[in-house]
Amino acid sequence: MSRIFQNGLQGSRMGFTLLEVVLSMGILALLAGSIYAISNSAITASRTTMEQQLTLRRVDAFLRVTRDALLNLPAQATISLEVARGIGGDPEPRLTLRNVQGLFGVPSLGGSSLVLAAKPRADGSRMITMLRIPPKASGRELEASLAAPGTLLLPGVRKPRWSFLSDDTWKEEWPEGSPRPTLVRLQFEISGIPDPVEAIFFVPPVSALPSGASPTPTPPTPPTPGT
Repeated sequence: MSRIFQNGLQGSRMGFTLLEVVLSMGILALLAGSIYAISNSAITASRTTMEQQLTLRRVDAFLRVTRDALLNLPAQATISLEVARGIGGDPEPRLTLRNVQGLFGVPSLGGSSLVLAAKPRADGSRMITMLRIPPKASGRELEASLAAPGTLLLPGVRKPRWSFLSDDTWKEEWPEGSPRPTLVRLQFEISGIPDPVEAIFFVPPVSALPSGASPTPTPPTPPTPGT
């Protein structure tokens, strides 16, 4: 009789009670939730880092081609800024480079004009696009060229602002017919980068000498007596 009771007691100790099973399942659920949260955070952080790197590469490429374009302006090229009204009536800054060729990877422009327009998007951001204006375009051709989609250079831009250095002063207005500025500055914000972006481009000056003329050498300054 005692042997049967002992065997039954040993058998009952080999199993799990309902409370133990419930506690085990709760612990497993907590562990699974923690692992999922950690994995999800790591994946989100990795995705954010990749998006930021992609945005930085886009910004760097855009600034590089813009810097090369301004550095390689031909002697007859001019620069002007116009804040026009785009589709929907939103203000649209347009930096115009007239009488240019071989800029932004376009092999031959034949004296056309290039416009860097900050076109508005539905989400409130802007996309900087390159528009090509044919030489001697009529009013209708000019309007059609400015309304065209153009070539996308940089999406996701916010608050773009061009300014120009002349006589040691930054000016935000540079109408057509103005002389070449010393420097051109572009400031903007872009989705994916927390800090605003500021880039300054050098514009080579145009020599005022006539073609084929050589500059007159400047005589040396005589030394000051007593030095």
